[in-house]
Amino acid sequence: MSRPMSETPVLEVRDLVKHYPVRVGIVIKRQVGQVKAVDGVSLTLHRGRTLGLVGESGSGKSTLAKLLTGVEVPTSGQILVDGEDVSTFGRAQRRRLRRDVQMVFQDPYTSLNPRMSVGEIVGEAYDIHPDLTPKQGKAAAVRELLELVGLSPDSARRYPHQFSGGQRQRIGIARALAVRPRVLICDEPVSALDVSVQGQVINLLESLQDELGLSYLFIAHDLSVVRHIADEVSVMYLGRVVESGPDAQVYDDPRHPYTRALLSAVPVPDPTLRGKRQEIVLEGDIPSPIAPPSGCRFHTRCWLASRLADSGVPERCRTEDPALTVQGATDHVAACHFAEEAAGAVRGG
Repeated sequence: MSRPMSETPVLEVRDLVKHYPVRVGIVIKRQVGQVKAVDGVSLTLHRGRTLGLVGESGSGKSTLAKLLTGVEVPTSGQILVDGEDVSTFGRAQRRRLRRDVQMVFQDPYTSLNPRMSVGEIVGEAYDIHPDLTPKQGKAAAVRELLELVGLSPDSARRYPHQFSGGQRQRIGIARALAVRPRVLICDEPVSALDVSVQGQVINLLESLQDELGLSYLFIAHDLSVVRHIADEVSVMYLGRVVESGPDAQVYDDPRHPYTRALLSAVPVPDPTLRGKRQEIVLEGDIPSPIAPPSGCRFHTRCWLASRLADSGVPERCRTEDPALTVQGATDHVAACHFAEEAAGAVRGG
């Protein structure tokens, strides 16, 4: 994707940290450690654009989404919406934040209250925020939202169990749009849907973005979906961003071994090309966020470190934490001591 970039970010994250204490004991509890779910993440989302966020389960993506929507309070760092630091907001101010930053959830089957009609679900925002529309205009506003997401206005009288998965996700999108947000956090919004329905929902999100000027943080496991919708891509591993940049640069010239491994797992639709590219299989599970590895957090599973082991190079990976550094283009960064070697392995492999 390629959309014009505004100068002022609508959402900016600076060194964001969220640690959860680990306590033991029944009567007398004592802290024995911390779960470092998000550990120094910085992101920038520009108005009218889409930032894709990818990584394995346990990398901290969903925790980051909760921080950005005010569900969780950060341990440290800053969250700026239109330049205003909202990370220190109190409870009443976080309520206002939720009008600017809304969430579209992963599972449309569990994110909708089965006891409420669609009209009540979508219109609930107008009960919480009565300044959005006059009371007598609530029904009309709900119908307009349903039409906007491709549903019949008559759907307002029905209940969630009477809809398909794709239709339920459209209801969830309509609910999020009711408060007129500037940013939508889409947390795996199509992973629970059939492939044919995924495309319909993605197309809907793109058309809404063009029509309403929305900005998306699109969280997903499926890198092919992210490439279709995202303008920029950030890759997370164990609570940190390890690579970030425009989608074409990250996909066509990956500089981190973890990004390369993720891309090698993307299915190839052309059967004549299968088996002709280098496939990288990561061994072992993602390490515990309670005790992440020293140095580079990826070194315990890094295929490139294994290749360079004969020269003694990996010692640096085990002891020195790599910073995000510019990779050729100024807006493409990666946190790898041997990013050039990783890029060369891709080109040669």
